[in-house]
Amino acid sequence: MRALRNHSPQAQRRESHHSLSSPRGLLKNRHRGSLLLEAIIAIGVFVLFLGGMGFSLILGERSTIAAGDHARASFLAEQELEAVRAMRAQDFSSVSPGTHGVVLTATGWTFSGNGVVRNNYHTNVDVVSRGTDWVEVTANVAWNFGQTRSGALAITTYLTDWQKISTVGNWASVSRISLTTISGTPEFQKVVVAGNYAYVTSNRSAGGKGLYILDITNPAAPIQVASAFDLGASAYGLAVSGEYLYLATDDPAREVQIYDITSPSTLESSNLINSFDLPGEGQARSITVYGTTIFVGTLNDTVNNQLFALEMSALDPVVLLGSLNMSGSVLDLNLHEGYAYAAMDTNSAELEVVDIFDPENLSFAPGVGRDLTEVQDATAIATSGTAALIGRIAGTSIDELTMFSLADSPVPTPPPGPWTMDTGGDVLSLAIIDGNSFAFIGGTMDGAQLRVIDTLRLEHNQSPTLTTYDTEATIRGLFYDWQKDRLYSVTPSSLFVFAPG
Repeated sequence: MRALRNHSPQAQRRESHHSLSSPRGLLKNRHRGSLLLEAIIAIGVFVLFLGGMGFSLILGERSTIAAGDHARASFLAEQELEAVRAMRAQDFSSVSPGTHGVVLTATGWTFSGNGVVRNNYHTNVDVVSRGTDWVEVTANVAWNFGQTRSGALAITTYLTDWQKISTVGNWASVSRISLTTISGTPEFQKVVVAGNYAYVTSNRSAGGKGLYILDITNPAAPIQVASAFDLGASAYGLAVSGEYLYLATDDPAREVQIYDITSPSTLESSNLINSFDLPGEGQARSITVYGTTIFVGTLNDTVNNQLFALEMSALDPVVLLGSLNMSGSVLDLNLHEGYAYAAMDTNSAELEVVDIFDPENLSFAPGVGRDLTEVQDATAIATSGTAALIGRIAGTSIDELTMFSLADSPVPTPPPGPWTMDTGGDVLSLAIIDGNSFAFIGGTMDGAQLRVIDTLRLEHNQSPTLTTYDTEATIRGLFYDWQKDRLYSVTPSSLFVFAPG
């Protein structure tokens, strides 16, 4: 017979104490389980970290390879253009219109076929006649090394028949060829001429359309075309390269706009082929183009940079290459021998010089820029040869025009210079005739809104003014057309065409 279980109070307390005390082995197992879980989590996190690093390294390597592909393509495009320049030097007539491959023979460079493959890059040049003595040449390079390594670029230049004697008239006096006034208040800003058309930007605040186009085939009677077109935003700076018009606008969603101007007289909104939204809201004010690279200056912004380099493509989205903090508004831009010269509203350096050789790594040229006397803003910049002209807002104790020498350094390092001139009003636009000493000043000067000066006289501290013209309104934009030896200027509502003599 089984013995009965002891249910005495002492026995019950011992059983209760034993049941509340877990076995030592169980505690060890639980501790070991926690350590294992922590180790698994740590390994997982470390693997994710390594994966992220590896992905970043792969992306970085791809970007480096892609940049190398692009750099080699740029070199080939420049080589193609140099080859065509060599052909032009021997015989301008050999640079015939069409699409060509460029090859080197025993007698020099020549056209052959419609394309050439160089190191797996497909290259050709498009030649378009723009007149009896000048052509537009575009070097095209395309490559495809796999799904993630393909692309295309194009660089455009203009070549003239340098052996043809082209004379510049005597601008010591001017004659007005025509005056065309647009009804209403278009508020014209800047003007550029390409071929037989003048493109004029405008401010929409008083009713302007943003962009106006005038046919100047007969410079004595310009005719407005595409009159129904409305940009829908104010436009300020503009540039033409090849068959594209580039605009700096205050459109908050697409400050940079690019239009196909193959047929300017029928321009409409569908001709917008590309655009770019800069940081900020409608800040773009100045723009210039070299090949497929667009340089844009904006108003000052404490958060964003003020100078941008963009890569243009008619088929793909515009790409941001690089940017630079200019610490002020870039009110005018001019490219000269691998540098961008900027007219600034800053008090410490109204002229700043940027090295643009590598658009992906914009940097100030050694010395950065020049600080002009007093605090008036610089509003216009023009360069030619070894001279740089800077125009400023009028001041009671300053000269509004300053000329620097660039002979010794991209950033002016006087002496020699600088040379200055009191214009008696705001200088809002400048133009220089390359290879000559004639320069044009436009602004608010009462009774002399247009002033023609001789830069050699300015350099020798002689009275530089050759002649003046009263447009009876502020000149905001100037453009000198070297093909026709004509000067175009715009006031708030009018286009003037001038000739020498």
